[in-house]
Amino acid sequence: MLRLTRLLALGFASISLIAPAVRSATYASTPLPLPETYFPALKTILETAVKQSPRMIAKNADNAAAEGNRIVQRAGQLPSVNGWAQYFPWDWQDRRDLTKTTMTTKLNYNVTVNQPIYHWGALQNNTRIGELQLRMTQGQTADGYRILVQEIRSQFLSLIVKKATLARTHLSRQMAEDNYAASKVKLEKKVISDADMFMPTFSRDQAQLMEDRVSEDYENAKSVFAKLCGTSILSDDQIPNEIPDVSDPAPALEPILHAYISQPEPESFALKSLGDQIEVEKLTYKNTDIRLRPNFNFVAGTSLDQQSYTTNIAQKYAVTDYFVGVQLNWAIFDGFAVSGAKASSLARRRQLEQSYKSLSADLVDAARSQYKQIGFSRRSMELSNRLLNGSVGALREKKADLARGLASEIDVNTFQIQLADAQINAYVSRSDYLIKSSDFLSTTMQDPALANLPNKP
Repeated sequence: MLRLTRLLALGFASISLIAPAVRSATYASTPLPLPETYFPALKTILETAVKQSPRMIAKNADNAAAEGNRIVQRAGQLPSVNGWAQYFPWDWQDRRDLTKTTMTTKLNYNVTVNQPIYHWGALQNNTRIGELQLRMTQGQTADGYRILVQEIRSQFLSLIVKKATLARTHLSRQMAEDNYAASKVKLEKKVISDADMFMPTFSRDQAQLMEDRVSEDYENAKSVFAKLCGTSILSDDQIPNEIPDVSDPAPALEPILHAYISQPEPESFALKSLGDQIEVEKLTYKNTDIRLRPNFNFVAGTSLDQQSYTTNIAQKYAVTDYFVGVQLNWAIFDGFAVSGAKASSLARRRQLEQSYKSLSADLVDAARSQYKQIGFSRRSMELSNRLLNGSVGALREKKADLARGLASEIDVNTFQIQLADAQINAYVSRSDYLIKSSDFLSTTMQDPALANLPNKP
């Protein structure tokens, strides 16, 4: 048991020595409080998730569909070519002798080229609508990735905390096992009674149950994380053992907040999408308003009608037409459908404009609130670090007392458990600080992970 305690203490000491070196080297290149600043493997996961995550695969399919829709909308401005042909048997009847019928063949065809000339801007509006819808879809994809990044960061840090919790429950079970073994020896020597074995046995079984539960939760969390990222399940070696101290140096986030709230409109994928939806409704209203106006197209083509008018079926005549001109299409009355469509489009636009104003204000308020929450989280993290440092010192003193014969191994084990609890509490506080900082950077569009997007709208 004493050997186990010494190994754990050595591990904790090595962690505290490694952490400052990692922190200073990382902040020298990226002075932002982000989880991937301290865990380079997470940065690679974020880069691959933009293509491999099931959620992003679905979003990329939406982008491809929106691009196809844009092409369809653009096609309305381009010329179209249509044609048909018929070749079939035909019964020819002599007009001088109606009882005489001759079997022959007949060929007909028609080829037409149609080019829209003037549709009161409706076709150009449709093309613009297609482009806006594509940009909206790309914006939704980008915003989806922004949210996905935060989920991946949160779950990755949670895996570290769960791993540390599992190590703590394993230590607790081992101590319970040692206590049970020691009590059993005392029972065999008749030092204690059978009744005195109840609590050691109960504590051992309870510790085993706790370890099994935490282990299952840890394994399930790894599986969920792999599905979220679209990668294989991480091994225990790929998951760090601790979250290093991230309290120094303090990042300068206030200029980011000031720059964000000083903009005429806060930058946001969701806000851009709402703006594009408003523009789509404006163009839709225009198209609806001109629906009952005449449209003009340029038309050119040729047609053939093959006939035979004599008793000599080998002698056929073909009538070929060539035509070039302007075609007029005019929907004169549609039962007041245009009036209803215009009212509906106008109502949707007003609704979107109100949502746009509300979201603009909400984004500014969210940025301010997140900045304050970072301060609270940082203070909480500093308190947790003080508690952790105190636990390390207390354990060191208790081990010294053990060496002088002033404390027992049970006393040392108790302080060892307290140190493990303090470490887990510190990891949770550091995780909370990193997540709140990355939330703020994500809201203000300063998240470096957004550079992973292939097409940032």
